[in-house]
Amino acid sequence: MTSVYFNLTTPPGEEDAALRRELTAKRLRAQGADEAVVDALDRLIARAEPGSGAVAVFAVDGEPEPTVVEMPGARPRDLAVHAPLPCLVPLLAWLQERPPYVLTLVDRKGADIETYRGGTATATTRTIDGPDDEIVRNAPGGWSQMRHQHRAEDSWEHNATMVAHALADDLADSGARVLLLGGDVRAMQYLTKHLPEGVRQEVTVGHVSGGRGRDGAWQHRKQQVREQVSEWADEETRKLLKRLDEGRGPSGLAVEGAVQTLRALARGQVGTLLVADDPADRRTAWFGPAPTQVSDRRTSLVASGATPVVRGPLADVAVRAALLTGAEVHVLEPGTPGGPSQGLGALCRYA
Repeated sequence: MTSVYFNLTTPPGEEDAALRRELTAKRLRAQGADEAVVDALDRLIARAEPGSGAVAVFAVDGEPEPTVVEMPGARPRDLAVHAPLPCLVPLLAWLQERPPYVLTLVDRKGADIETYRGGTATATTRTIDGPDDEIVRNAPGGWSQMRHQHRAEDSWEHNATMVAHALADDLADSGARVLLLGGDVRAMQYLTKHLPEGVRQEVTVGHVSGGRGRDGAWQHRKQQVREQVSEWADEETRKLLKRLDEGRGPSGLAVEGAVQTLRALARGQVGTLLVADDPADRRTAWFGPAPTQVSDRRTSLVASGATPVVRGPLADVAVRAALLTGAEVHVLEPGTPGGPSQGLGALCRYA
């Protein structure tokens, strides 16, 4: 398996892209990568559009088409690895910083909904207009004023209910746990009121400037979106580190260190794997065909009947086992305060 991460924006003072491509190919050949794969990867990188971001490419020896993942906004170090497993940690770290979210601008008639799936810079958009025509609440006067106000409020609430149901579907479909609202204050209140209880408990709701019509707030709104989505991602890390700290101890549900974490993965206990993205980490581990066949020692897997038994980078072996057993993976910066010892740990489903 060959994994390449290539920064499409050459930092000032560093080699130009052509020279970096040559170095990437040279590293892969030195590691024993298939020549056809090296050539295919080089052609793909050469065709990539220069700009702000990076590209990740994964190829299997003998397979005709590599898998390409565009990473807009990413600035990873160039990486070229030929190993038994794909190197997914940098990609997972990038996705983690760009979680899916839904931006919704509402008024009394309905809403414009933009759904951003994880890692993407472009949205799936749709417009929802409720069945009730817009009613201006303060139009008449006299004795009919109160009745007209009630009609207006009912109309707004009916439309907001329809938007709430559409939003619940979009949040569930995208897996987003961040909902950002902007627009008419009263319409937002009704919308929030009619979101299903499960959505309100699971989703973080934030607010942005501007409304549904074209206005001058879009530039400021983009910055608000970036800040709130980033803060949500940072808060998720803080919550996991808090759970790790609370789970330390003999009766806790946290494990840390390479050996203990691999043992938890081998028992299928892990709910969330915590792994540091450390390019200097040279540790290895062993794995067999089954998702739970992982160990720091080859002999233990051989004794269990696993065959073949393969050696790979520790982080990649742990990530493979976590993903194949349905666990989540959370990537940390090396040396994160409160992180697991040895840069590897887990929150377990059961003791």
